[in-house]
Amino acid sequence: MDKLSRLVGIVACASALAAAGCASNSGVTPGNSAPMTLQQQAQASGGWIHDGGVTYSVPHYMGTRYSTRPAVNPNIQLVYGNGAVLTVPTTYVVFWGFKAAGDPQKVKPLMKAYLTALGGSGHNNIYTQYYDIVGGVKTFITNPSAQFTKAISDNIHPVPTHPTDSQVAAEAQYLASKVGYNANGSYIVQTPHGKSSSGFGTQWCAYHGSTVYNGQALSYTNAPYMPDAGSSCGANFTSPPSDESGADEGVTIVEGHEYGESVTDPAPTSGWYNFQQGEIGDICAWQNILNDPFKTKSYTSQPMFSNATSSCVHTF
Repeated sequence: MDKLSRLVGIVACASALAAAGCASNSGVTPGNSAPMTLQQQAQASGGWIHDGGVTYSVPHYMGTRYSTRPAVNPNIQLVYGNGAVLTVPTTYVVFWGFKAAGDPQKVKPLMKAYLTALGGSGHNNIYTQYYDIVGGVKTFITNPSAQFTKAISDNIHPVPTHPTDSQVAAEAQYLASKVGYNANGSYIVQTPHGKSSSGFGTQWCAYHGSTVYNGQALSYTNAPYMPDAGSSCGANFTSPPSDESGADEGVTIVEGHEYGESVTDPAPTSGWYNFQQGEIGDICAWQNILNDPFKTKSYTSQPMFSNATSSCVHTF
């Protein structure tokens, strides 16, 4: 059985759990036949949830600048979980509700410019040391010069004041329905000024996970309007480069973190992961922040973890 088939099997189980529980996990279904909570679903189905008509993995969060993080062991390594990675990574983004909410810090043009500049960079070359294995064949992640494919605006579906995980996953599916499905795609849901999922800015800055689109795994990111969180999510972290302002430095710091994790661990813990330290970006979060070069531009970025050197690096 290949990786995608295994993933879809798990997802099918998560969907069934929403109603009655899968046979293999029936021992954790509430004995009174009450509907399972989202937490119970996740525990019973290997981290998958079915809610609001949408199936998605438990999100993997990037903590705020002030979050407590475990000390980094110099001998740490990311371990491959036998799942898919994005071997030819590309990005798509939906700007959800920006027309109604406005864009006071110009996040939309910054995000598009940043995603356009990522491909072929030394920073994104860090991911090329990681791979997946299908049918015994090892395939390394590549670093194409063009990794940004398309952006759309969604001014049709109103954005809830605090979008739930299932609503964000549904918006990622909407994005895929408009731009097409790509197994190597990272689908970014950019929510607007003043409307973000609960916990943004106080507990976390962004998250990524996987949902199911037409029976296939779809990697997506919940990217809130980063300047709304101020310094908690990177504003004025360092002297900004000419290509962005101090108020929106968090846009590139956080999206760079999430993009690297969606490429190397699209369905959290099934790709490259360390069960003490987290994903490729977690180990290096909020340390040694620099203004890195991307083609002819420069954007504020965090380093990412390199297994080759057992360290946090800005290039590879």
